[in-house]
Amino acid sequence: MRKVLTSSVIVLMVFFLSAGIGLAGTGNGTGPIHDISAGTPFTYEGDVSYPVPGQGLLLALSDGTNVTIYGIGPVRYWESLGVDRPAVGDTVKADGYAVDYNGEVRNIAMSITVGTDTVQLRDPDTGVPLWRGKGPR
Repeated sequence: MRKVLTSSVIVLMVFFLSAGIGLAGTGNGTGPIHDISAGTPFTYEGDVSYPVPGQGLLLALSDGTNVTIYGIGPVRYWESLGVDRPAVGDTVKADGYAVDYNGEVRNIAMSITVGTDTVQLRDPDTGVPLWRGKGPR
């Protein structure tokens, strides 16, 4: 009986650890991007032409090109600051870093200005999203 119980516990541990590793990230850039400030700094100003699934914006720039900005945070974060999240047609200025993550360059916003409101999205020293709150992760 004891061997059966021990074997069952080991099987369950392997199962749960495997599931945790599988859920840790897909490797396509949708998971966490570390050391954002090691990327190339950018500032883009343009009109929001499309919301990108996964907390991003497609900006139409004055030169006719489009650029995708990621990491603008959840609606609840913007609401907590009393600022309307950028919507289609709004002119915004985005400051951040272009980061190469597994061969794909992503423009990760550090702050976004809409009208006269500037929303700081990430800690300037660590790059950690401010909507995640304080404390160890």
